Amino acid sequence: MSDSLHVVVVPSPFASLASLYEVDPDADTLLIVPPSSQKFAPWDVATPPQHSRVSAVHSTAAAPPASRPGLRIKVSSKHLALSSKIFRNKLQYGASKAARQPDGRLHLQLAEGFDPKAVSIVLNTVHGRGSKVPKSIDLETLAQIALFVDRFQLFDAVEVYGDRWISKLEGNLPDAYNRDLILWIYISHVFRNAEVFKAVSRTAVAGSDGPIKTLGLPIRERIIRNIDEQRQALVSEAIAVLHTTLDKLTSGTAACTKYHCDSFLLGELIKTLHTSRLVWPRPEKPFDGISFYSVVRAVSGTFQSKGRGLAVSGDLWSYPGVTNGVNGISKDKYHHSAGGNGRSSRVLNGGKGGPITPEASPEPVSRGGYFDTHACDARRLVWGLDDLDALEDKVDGLELEGGLGYRNF
Repeated sequence: MSDSLHVVVVPSPFASLASLYEVDPDADTLLIVPPSSQKFAPWDVATPPQHSRVSAVHSTAAAPPASRPGLRIKVSSKHLALSSKIFRNKLQYGASKAARQPDGRLHLQLAEGFDPKAVSIVLNTVHGRGSKVPKSIDLETLAQIALFVDRFQLFDAVEVYGDRWISKLEGNLPDAYNRDLILWIYISHVFRNAEVFKAVSRTAVAGSDGPIKTLGLPIRERIIRNIDEQRQALVSEAIAVLHTTLDKLTSGTAACTKYHCDSFLLGELIKTLHTSRLVWPRPEKPFDGISFYSVVRAVSGTFQSKGRGLAVSGDLWSYPGVTNGVNGISKDKYHHSAGGNGRSSRVLNGGKGGPITPEASPEPVSRGGYFDTHACDARRLVWGLDDLDALEDKVDGLELEGGLGYRNF
């Protein structure tokens, strides 16, 4: 970790140019937040960040503008030293009378990359100026506060405020792997919110397609490693289910002597899985580029958009066009409908009837928009793929604390 703070022995070029903010009117220290040309927590826009159960509708919000002005903040060295051992060590061992500037104050300058607004909010909490601390903030500002708190070990000074800020935002936790999810992983770890940390790490396990990005934030390596270990285990289990299904359809273990459904289902399944790089060659650990959600998404679209509807006994297998406002994806993944024969039917083509084999084939016969929906072994086997996304229920996510109360990360 690079030094995020240094004592200014000679006048800082920003000491007279940046705006002045007063936290302590009797300040003996001037904390300088230099201008920054860096984007905060940037995501590589060249690769879409969304990995959800179904295709993403929109990407997460872009990072804020790169250019941020500097700020000078009048503070008390005593308050800084009491709230942070990083500040205390710097003030005790890095300062000297020679370091004091003509204004009589010690000048401390932060490294580049800290947000002036976030720094001023934290310093108001450190100095007990509760009326100046906002009751709610946006996710971007909360992440920038977390960075300052983390770097200078200020958790005790902001713990109560952190709980309040998180409670106002946690109702909109992302359910896809994107930039906001990474911010939440970092925020919940810094502010020691075990419930949120577990929830967002579970989403990262299911949605990420490799080790999670850090966005330049000091996310602990152990967090990244543990999330990816759970991702690999989950993807491995999902792919095993797919290949077991393929093996049974190929070997004739699940045969359909009446309509040869096993041959049709095998062909459709292979084509879709091959397009998604899930069949030949069979993916192996560490499953780079493969997320659990992408596997579920590939299977859910196997018999759609072919223009050749297929109805089989079961429930309607299609995603409804209902959005939840987070990433445009409905959490009610499956919609149920009665089939033409009075039984529940799974329509794998958005409800459109049509032959499951070329038109020249006399079988099967369409009856009122649905085919003879018999429950052959092949169809039952494929229906079982509905349970694929239930594997996500086994995901633990990360526990912030162990059984004895010690932090795991």
